[in-house]
Formats: sequence, C-alpha cells, structure tokens
Amino acid sequence: MARIVKKAEERRKEILHKAQELFYKIGYTNTSVNMVIEALGISKGAFYHYFKSKEELLDCLAEEFTQNIISIIQKIVNDPNLTAIEKLNGMYIESGNYKVENIDFIMTITEALYSDNNLLLRYKFNSKSVEDVLPLMTVIFEQGKEEGIFNIDDPQATARIVLLFGIGLSEYNAKLLLQLKDNPEKIDEMHKHFMIYQKSVERIIGAPQDSFRAFDKEFINAFKTAYVSTK
Repeated sequence: MARIVKKAEERRKEILHKAQELFYKIGYTNTSVNMVIEALGISKGAFYHYFKSKEELLDCLAEEFTQNIISIIQKIVNDPNLTAIEKLNGMYIESGNYKVENIDFIMTITEALYSDNNLLLRYKFNSKSVEDVLPLMTVIFEQGKEEGIFNIDDPQATARIVLLFGIGLSEYNAKLLLQLKDNPEKIDEMHKHFMIYQKSVERIIGAPQDSFRAFDKEFINAFKTAYVSTK
C-alpha cells in the first residue's frame, strides 16, 4: 500500500488537534509528546519537524484561540452603528461568551499555564494577549473620547492600563477556577472580582455610572453551568 503523504499545513493541524484532544481527555500535565505521536501513528521526526515541544503545542493552540477572540472583537470595533460604550461592552461580553462555549479549552490552558513549570509561558501568553487587544481597545477609547462619553487624556496608555489590570485579575481568578471542582462556592468570589473590575474600569475611563457592563450574573451562571457539565 502506498504511503499517504499529507501536506505540511494539514499535518501540522492534525498534530495540533490530536494534542488538543488528549489535553481535554487526560489533562495537559498527563499528556506526553510520545502519546501524541503514538495516537497519530507518526514518527518522532515528523512531530519534531513541526513542533519543538509539548509547550509549543500549547502555545500554538493558545494563539489560535486568541486570534479567534481577536476576530470577534474586530467585528465589534468595525461596526459603525455602535457607540464606544456599546463596543466596549460588546468586546467583553462576546469574548466572554466565546470562552463559555469553549470551556474545555479554558480549563486546559488554565491548568497548564498556572502550573509552576510554565511561568515563562504564562508571562508570554499574557503579554501577547495585551499587545493583540491593545490596538482594538485604543480605537474604542479614542471613539469614546471623541463622543464625550469617556474622560481620557491618552487612549492608548489608558487601554494598556485597563488590560494589564485585567491580567492581574485573571491571575487570581485562575487560582479560584482551579478550585471550583472541590469548592463550587468560589464562583461567587470570582463574580465579586468581576463586579469590582467593572466599577474600577468605569472610573478609570470616566464613563457614566453603570454604563460599563462587561460581566453579569447570567455570564457567571453560564460559565458555572458549562464548567459543571465538563466534570
């Protein structure tokens, strides 16, 4: 039987998707490169032609996930019918909904990134997330300043501060997320943090009171329901 030769991009995606499948099934920590190789029936040389390590697999999956969120935000930012505050709310709400829909990936990447062995990978992921979203949030803040909705002197610097603030919050909430299985009440603490973040950002950008609504109880409940269904 003739050997099937797959195109480079097709083979790369096949490896990524198989790794993702194993990460979901048995966890990132328990998955090894050899497991991915054996599951696909390929040689080690074929694997290492595309990826240097398991960490690179995770990095590529995280980048793919982030770019999907960026595409969602881009559509919102480019909508000429939305005000700045509608775009800002939409940016958070729609990206949040996407995360709920992909709860398996959220749990996988949280488990992986917040292990002590992956501090550098986490730093890289968080830094790139900020840089990817920064131009889009800057556009929203510039629009808000022009509309007189936001009281901002420097839209880009303010956007960076808001995003870095969000990264700080996600660092702590990730720890709570990993405790949900045994401590489901931690979801309420996460919700409290989201509400404080919401109010704080509103003040940072000088938006009207109660106009910034990035998170609500429905989102938290949807997140909790999606999480429970994966256990």
